[in-house]
Amino acid sequence: MRLGIDFGTTRTVVAAVDRGNYPVVHFQLGDGDSRAWYPSLIAARPGSPPAFGFDAEAAAGRPTWRLLRSIKRLLADTAPDTLVWIGQSRFPALDLLTDFLCRLKKDLRERSNLDLRDNEKLEAYVAAPANSNSNQRFITIEAFRRAGFQVLGMMNEPSAAGIEYAHGHGAKQPLRRELLVVYDLGGGTFDASVISLKGDFYEVLASDGLARVGGDDFDEILKELALERLGKPELEPEVEYALVDLCQRVKEALHPNTRRILLDVSQLIPGAQTVSIPIGEFCERCQPLVEKTIESVETAVGAAGAGQEGDPWSEITAVYLVGGSSDLPVVSRTLRERYPRRVRRSTYPFAATAIGLAVSADATRRHTLKERFSRYFGVWREADSGRRVVFDPIFTRETPLPQRGEPDLISTRLYNPAHNIGCFRYLECSRLDARGEPAGDVTPWDAVLFPFDQELQRNDGLEKIEVRRRPEVTAHVIEELYRCDSRGIIEVTMADRTTGYSRSYRLRRKR
Repeated sequence: MRLGIDFGTTRTVVAAVDRGNYPVVHFQLGDGDSRAWYPSLIAARPGSPPAFGFDAEAAAGRPTWRLLRSIKRLLADTAPDTLVWIGQSRFPALDLLTDFLCRLKKDLRERSNLDLRDNEKLEAYVAAPANSNSNQRFITIEAFRRAGFQVLGMMNEPSAAGIEYAHGHGAKQPLRRELLVVYDLGGGTFDASVISLKGDFYEVLASDGLARVGGDDFDEILKELALERLGKPELEPEVEYALVDLCQRVKEALHPNTRRILLDVSQLIPGAQTVSIPIGEFCERCQPLVEKTIESVETAVGAAGAGQEGDPWSEITAVYLVGGSSDLPVVSRTLRERYPRRVRRSTYPFAATAIGLAVSADATRRHTLKERFSRYFGVWREADSGRRVVFDPIFTRETPLPQRGEPDLISTRLYNPAHNIGCFRYLECSRLDARGEPAGDVTPWDAVLFPFDQELQRNDGLEKIEVRRRPEVTAHVIEELYRCDSRGIIEVTMADRTTGYSRSYRLRRKR
């Protein structure tokens, strides 16, 4: 069975490949009801194994159980062996995500509407936020593989939504080129991509994103408004979770005609009455976040139209709203005011990414997708004999990524060293300033140590050795060879051509 799996911040959505159709998978609940999504939740308590998905949801309100929401957000800043705390318990990040996906796989077999044969292989196309880093992509793919899924490939979430758009709207005029802005506001992240669509060829022209803007933040705003009216009481963790859960459910029920938000907290906080919040006050608190998403959209559109004369919006066909949080009335209203006659909402906003992934997983369909880097990736280097430090962009923003099956993207550096040890401090950023220095959203990655001194090239304790200038190593020739595959995962091989010593590193964000 081939699937498209959108591992989301709050909800994981699965779509199946079924003879040219791509239905969203439903999970059966104990009360006979069903859901078209799987909770991205993990719960733990001392002395018990963690609970995942629906079991974690059921455990959330019980004493001593603590809940981990939004594990996907944590992946942006974690390495595979980073310890993640849930209450008083801690678990390696990769193991935790693997166990969550193992439970998802089990529930796909035992409590979903998929018609699976015994031991039928599950093949999946998976996604990552457009602005996610190499480390996050690796952890996601590795966890799926360890959980027993055969990973067919990975693509950026807004690109998958663009494929869903083309599947639903593009067949009528297959030879016409369209420029689509995908506005993808999910539970924890926001992505904007400008995608060129023509027939079966899709090309991402530019992307931008916000790693920490999504539905979780709107839930938090509503929770804070409620607590302000209740006098900011201190809440036990399970009560706070229940309040956030209530805020999420009430927020998702809002519609354009809503005038007041009513939160019945009487069952959560003894003596408390129903909280009433004017919709205008909630929208006002949310507006700065919505404006941030619009700034991101404008950045992506500007980058896509760079070098061309005229209004970069003149060729944009539609602003396509996907992601569960794009349904929020303040979001759709603001976008329609800003981009009149261009806003088009997906019929399945919460499932558009999963459906697009399923279309990509369909072996009977043929299309070409060309992705690009959404950020700059590079390293700090010494210049002028160590008198200053400069940024060397290894892969620049908007560099096309290789397609699946194509050779990796390669970038090399060749030089003579000056020190006994090279300390490479990598980072990524959303833009460069006028001097070519990192600006905007800057994120440090782990530092890599590589020995230039031959006497140190068999030493594993480089972090304990002082970095010094060594005139005798200046005759050595050092090569750095960077590889980036179609999934956006970056590795570097450093080699001392003079001595023949080399070492490879998979690069990742700083823990």
